[in-house]
Amino acid sequence: MSKWRQFNRKYQIRYRAEYVVAVVLVYGMRALSPRFAWNLMRGVGRLMYRMGVRKKVVDDNLDIAFPDKSPEERKRIALAMMDHFSSLIIDVLFQRRMLTPSTYQRRVHISGWMKEYLDQHGLEGLQRRAHGVLFLTGHVGNWEVMPGIFKMMGVSITPIYRRPSNPFVDKLLRDIRLGQSTEVVERRGAVAQMIERFEAGGNVGILFDQEAIYGLQVPFFGRYATCHKTPAALVRDHGVKVALGATLRRGDMQYETIGRLLNYEEFKTDDRDADLKAITADLMQRLEELIREEPEQYFWLHRRWGKRGPPIKVPPKGAPAPKVEAGGESTRSSETSSRSTGPKVARKK
Repeated sequence: MSKWRQFNRKYQIRYRAEYVVAVVLVYGMRALSPRFAWNLMRGVGRLMYRMGVRKKVVDDNLDIAFPDKSPEERKRIALAMMDHFSSLIIDVLFQRRMLTPSTYQRRVHISGWMKEYLDQHGLEGLQRRAHGVLFLTGHVGNWEVMPGIFKMMGVSITPIYRRPSNPFVDKLLRDIRLGQSTEVVERRGAVAQMIERFEAGGNVGILFDQEAIYGLQVPFFGRYATCHKTPAALVRDHGVKVALGATLRRGDMQYETIGRLLNYEEFKTDDRDADLKAITADLMQRLEELIREEPEQYFWLHRRWGKRGPPIKVPPKGAPAPKVEAGGESTRSSETSSRSTGPKVARKK
């Protein structure tokens, strides 16, 4: 037997074993009552934290993000985050049973720019408006249910999807998380696919808060973080409309959508690099503000700072937020660059 066939057989066995374990866990949890499953997973999450699973990463992240809070308060946030993430897993497993077109209106509270458009123009007006929009969110609230909620409202969002290496688990997770009818943009070659979607009038959703291998250094919670520049490039170079928000948990299978439409026309100059950095810094600052309001619902389990060396400390700097126009669209005042907690991003005029 050739080395390639031996290698392939080894991974076939491993992938099938992983798939069997995943199926047992998924359908075992689905066999439980939702209430029991939520309570069970919350207990498991707290136990994992106390046993040290990702505890150092969580504690380090919270030390960086909230140096002014006491150790007791940071521990409270950490335990509440584990409760939240554990509950989110059960939400995903039960969402197609409990979050349906007939039930979403009593389970989801709409606020922000969507609420304003619904009040002014009704559902049909919202559907007409929501075309060619880049929906940005972070790992805050329940990002997994967001495309499904919007789809029930008649607004289709195509998410960026990173395929797991195990093809059997990939099929299982896609069915659980997205449903068979949901289209996705594969992460490889995503930019070209996204542009095609926007040109056809479609919408795309991106989780943009994780560390980028090749990105831009902008302030995030008082330190520089390497951030993805793709959203800024789509906004600046292709004129894509952008909406930043989140779907927050307000109880078991109860949600609130929040967010605003953003206008970055005033960020455009002849210096593309400076524009991309300024837009990225503004987006990250807005996400930071959202996370500060709901720190228990942010995914502090991933290592956001310091993978490639010690982060640069940014001195805190308070500044008024930019004005928000009617309809939820924000514009940059002359002091927008100083909105972030870090120094102003140098720009040419």
